[in-house]
Amino acid sequence: MSSKQKSAPQNPSNASLVFPVTAGLFFFMAITKLGSPIVIDRYIDSPQDMTSAIHDVWPPHWGAWLFVPVALAGLLAIDLKEVKLHWALMLPLIWLLWEFVSATQTVSLALTKMTLTHFTICVSLFYLGFFARKGMSNPWPVWAGMGLALCWEMRAGMEQHFGGLEATRKLVAASPLIAGLNSKMLADPDYLKRLASDRIFGTFGGYANSLAGGLVLLLPLTLVFLWRLTPKVRDPIRISFVLILGGCGLGCLYWSGSKAGWLVGLVVGLVALGHSALPLKWRRWLIGGVLIVGAAAFAYKYAGFFQKERNSVGARFAYWRAALIVIRHYPWTGTGPGTFQIPYAQIKHPADEMARLCHNDYLEQASDSGVFGFISYASMVLTFIWLLYRYSIKNSPLNWFDFAVWLGVFGLCLHSFVEFHLYVPALAWPMFFLCGWLMSRYIYR
Repeated sequence: MSSKQKSAPQNPSNASLVFPVTAGLFFFMAITKLGSPIVIDRYIDSPQDMTSAIHDVWPPHWGAWLFVPVALAGLLAIDLKEVKLHWALMLPLIWLLWEFVSATQTVSLALTKMTLTHFTICVSLFYLGFFARKGMSNPWPVWAGMGLALCWEMRAGMEQHFGGLEATRKLVAASPLIAGLNSKMLADPDYLKRLASDRIFGTFGGYANSLAGGLVLLLPLTLVFLWRLTPKVRDPIRISFVLILGGCGLGCLYWSGSKAGWLVGLVVGLVALGHSALPLKWRRWLIGGVLIVGAAAFAYKYAGFFQKERNSVGARFAYWRAALIVIRHYPWTGTGPGTFQIPYAQIKHPADEMARLCHNDYLEQASDSGVFGFISYASMVLTFIWLLYRYSIKNSPLNWFDFAVWLGVFGLCLHSFVEFHLYVPALAWPMFFLCGWLMSRYIYR
């Protein structure tokens, strides 16, 4: 055999091509259509025609059927000869198994069944991201699917800001049937309350904070992907592309009205600046300037918010106090995955707002699944954040795509201290996949 024949690259297998394309389509649909929490599945009508299928959100349980072809394509793409193991790979499985143990003591079988299905897909996507990465000839369709989904979200959000929300409110006031909106969601007072606000939410079913979480998770990797996608374009034009996309993302984050999202975005930006290739002196000045301007803008924007007697911060403290009470009464297995709303309705003060989720993924794990549920989930998150951070900054020069993936996951996990992102398929599913993909990069480096 000649040296030329020896060095000839092998043609990629069909499985290595099918999986990234299938995954890219899956994540585009999941992010743009499954933005509602899994526990409100019964409040969402199934689309009845093509128009509603394109413009309306889908019931979260549809995601299980969307996941089937991705799972099959991913399994075919795994090369068992290339598999390497690491002790951290056991953490998602341990957490999921405990969720099933907790489910045996649930106070609502219907809520727990939906939540367990969702969690199983989360963990499956983690392992697909890990084991199938080596079988992908090129993962660009995955990043394209996530990036296009982010652009779709920003388009919907900007449309809402520039008149869409007001037009929808007028249609609902005139005739809900004419509005063409989901009839079950219009029967939900919480949704109508969110619709009455000027906060944009994209396609996240009225949840502005979930839109903020999506921006935090996907904007860093999409910006770097856009830069890498245009290597032959002149740098000034490439920079313009990135600035326009980044500006739209920051605008949507601002219009979402998410206080925590603003602060998390500021932290993510400062971390990115701290690891940039700029001289140390410039980094210090930029970090200081961004911190001062960001904090001042936050204080100016939300000064009146903290003067209100009743605001979302106070409401969250009510949710968290209730979660602590539930943990004290159900310390071992909790009340069952996804069931926070049931004990909360029984113990909340009459003046407190009703909530279906705890607005803190970590406390909700303890409330729903007991102390071990909290320990297993928090340990998994902390381990992945630490290991993947060490990997992503180890390369010299810095691999900005790997670091951008880590930044998004880190930001979403940080935001989850005040939100319920774990229970939103559009956020949890890409996050788990990205963790698995980056973990594979760490182990196979």
